[in-house]
Amino acid sequence: MTKSTQNPPPRKFELLSDDEDYQITLAAMSDPDNPPMTDADFERMERYGVFGAPWTKPGYGQTKKTN
Repeated sequence: MTKSTQNPPPRKFELLSDDEDYQITLAAMSDPDNPPMTDADFERMERYGVFGAPWTKPGYGQTKKTN
């Protein structure tokens, strides 16, 4: 069996209509268990990232990203 060297066909996505997007947004906003994040919530978040191959370094894990 030989491998195909051709790329797969591109995927096709249907975009939501404005009405569908509005209905999904309303449903998400009305969920009491998952309130939407506010600007203050985003301000409190800290940026973390892992650099390089962490499993090759001693004490690997998430390190605080410095801008």
